[in-house]
Amino acid sequence: MSDAAFETGDERLTQDHELTREAPIWLVDDDPAVRESLSQWLELADLNLRCFPRAEALLEALAAGEPVSVVISDIRMPGMDGLTLLSRLTLEAPELPVLMMTGHGDVATAVSAMQGGARDFIEKPFDPEALELKLRQALAGRRLSDENQRLRRRLSVRGLAGLLRGESAKIRQLREQILELKGHPARVWITGESGSGRTTTALALAEHAPSEGEAQRAGTSPASALLAKVECRALVGMASSGAASSGAALSEAIDEALQAAPEMNTLLLHGVDVLSREHWQWLDAWLNAQPEGGRRAPRVVFSAECSVQALVASGTLGLTRGHALAEIELVTPSLRERREDIPLLMAHFSRQAADVHQVPELPFVRGELTTLMAADWPGNLAQLRQLASQRTVLGEQGQEPPATGQEAGEEDPDGLAAQVALFEATLIRAALTRARGNIAQVLEELALPRRTLNLKMHKYGLRRDDFRHGADGASE
Repeated sequence: MSDAAFETGDERLTQDHELTREAPIWLVDDDPAVRESLSQWLELADLNLRCFPRAEALLEALAAGEPVSVVISDIRMPGMDGLTLLSRLTLEAPELPVLMMTGHGDVATAVSAMQGGARDFIEKPFDPEALELKLRQALAGRRLSDENQRLRRRLSVRGLAGLLRGESAKIRQLREQILELKGHPARVWITGESGSGRTTTALALAEHAPSEGEAQRAGTSPASALLAKVECRALVGMASSGAASSGAALSEAIDEALQAAPEMNTLLLHGVDVLSREHWQWLDAWLNAQPEGGRRAPRVVFSAECSVQALVASGTLGLTRGHALAEIELVTPSLRERREDIPLLMAHFSRQAADVHQVPELPFVRGELTTLMAADWPGNLAQLRQLASQRTVLGEQGQEPPATGQEAGEEDPDGLAAQVALFEATLIRAALTRARGNIAQVLEELALPRRTLNLKMHKYGLRRDDFRHGADGASE
């Protein structure tokens, strides 16, 4: 017996109402009498309905991103008929349940509709109670589908968060962009300062590669085996010393990288801003010669400190070639742009260093985290990691600042407790924003007991209602 069978009737009715309040049921029928009678019946059933006289109008609303939970469509309509609409919906919104109505008792048409992807059908004149039952079954299926999608995305986000750590707006945006690229083999250009995590971003792309990459990843290969990396600075040195021509050096380096990582799905060309026009000409020809798809046609990722536009402006890349080589551009933010992530990153790098070197972790002294967050970090993550290792291994804690004349027991706004509280409030606010105030989702994401979350929300002045529509109403 399914879990849904154990829900009470009242719970199901409430869930159906909440779902259709956010995403109404859509009805398309050219007969105004049908639209009016169904509207009245579903209003009594506490279900929200939106009516369309034409299939074309429904598709326009769908293309505009307007929310919908279930579609009810007549089969025989002027203009676009119901079966054509069904085929369009199957392609554009395959997760959307569709119920078909026919007034002709045409079993063959109903069978065609079911084969075409319809969830169910009902004959006119229909029994309203029977239609309501089918609708509620479709809504239950939609809720389950939505929950599965949320779970898969949450797992993907958690996996990415292990590679691209932080809760700042820029790092969350980067993770979302990588998730959006899943399933799309577009060439990617990663721009960012030295040490900002361009290679790690490429590894995250490999972890969330197109479908064939997923099939390869189903084995036991470590994540690093999915990425083949070519260091372009070494190639330039070889070519300048006369060791090989530009094309030959690049060709040999790519072949070696692909052979060293036979299970890879992503080829990273790192530091391409040092390549010459001759390198780019060879690379353009090599890319054009690659087959579409297949195991030997990995996603190609370029990494540079400058943007595509900067190389085009310098004359190294032609306008057409530059934008054809890199279809999508991602930016890895500098630490200066995500200062609020520094305490979390410093703690993570310190734990790593303590584990590797088998030494105890050092606590942070008063004001140390504030000093770290105020620094410029020209070396970005690489510099922060190096400092964490030195601090942990050599025991070099930050110096405690001079006394401020505060009374004993008075909380220092630059002290560790205040900084931890600020960071904790930021994490909870970010989780509430992502969950749109869904407390159950926040509890699962942060792994907190409900009472603890309630106390912390009260402490930081966070109200669930301020996040229900995706807006953070708490004061900055």
